[in-house]
Amino acid sequence: MLNSDEFEIQDDGDVYPLTPRMIRFNIRDELRFRPSRLAAIFLGVLSAVFLFVIIGLSAYINKVNDKHDILSLNSSIISSQLAQLQSDNRNLTESKNALQNKHDEDVKLIKSLQINMRGETNSKNELNSQKQQLEDDKRKLQSQLLHLEQNCGKCLPNWMLMNSTCFYFAVSASTPRKSWNASRNECKKEGADLVVIDSKEKQEFIVKSLKTLRYNLRFSYNNGFWIGLKDDHTEGIWKWLNETTLTEGYWMDGEPNDDKAMEDCAGVYPTNNPMKSWNDAPCSYPLKWICEKEIDNTLPFVPSNYSMS
Repeated sequence: MLNSDEFEIQDDGDVYPLTPRMIRFNIRDELRFRPSRLAAIFLGVLSAVFLFVIIGLSAYINKVNDKHDILSLNSSIISSQLAQLQSDNRNLTESKNALQNKHDEDVKLIKSLQINMRGETNSKNELNSQKQQLEDDKRKLQSQLLHLEQNCGKCLPNWMLMNSTCFYFAVSASTPRKSWNASRNECKKEGADLVVIDSKEKQEFIVKSLKTLRYNLRFSYNNGFWIGLKDDHTEGIWKWLNETTLTEGYWMDGEPNDDKAMEDCAGVYPTNNPMKSWNDAPCSYPLKWICEKEIDNTLPFVPSNYSMS
């Protein structure tokens, strides 16, 4: 038999058993709470995912922080190295500037030494030139002394003796050059005449004396000396002042050439080859001259203003 507690009385007056009601409630309640469970599960899974994400982010942040610390350390090291490099660069720049200044000073010193060396070289060359000049003057004086000793009582002062003839060489720088005729007149003032070179011995003596007296005279057609030889009467036929015709001459190569048909007088030059020392020139051309006279004709004459200096 069923108790009254086992039945449920509805509003409509019907009576239902109690057990079926409880079963209906449980099914309905389970259906009502299933979305909440799903939501809870979803939230749990989502929380787990967030947890994993947070753990991953924390690990990543830690790695980033580690890298940042490493980078900071490297940056500090680099900054220190950069500071050291900058300091080294400053030191090198200072050393470079010091070396450059030293180099500039050395260059100035070298230039100064070069100038001094050039000055010393010039002084040395000048001294050598003076020494050579003194040696040449000594040789000249010795030659003049020798001739004075040989000529004593035979030739006038500044005249040179060869055999029985006295010769005068107008080599003085203060003596002006003259034409052939004017030069001959200068000789005649001393009772002499232009030299007549009628032998090889005389030719060699004349050239040697010229080189001795004018040892430093460079060759030039202006530096010749008139001799007593002309061809102004008949071209090509050279005659001495004593009217003898030239048979053997001592002309330079290519001479006489009677350039422009105006060269009718002869001159001698202090050439290296005594056998090639004559040249023809216009008689009006200004040259120095050589005089000669015999010993017997020298003594009556008083020395004129001639000078061998």
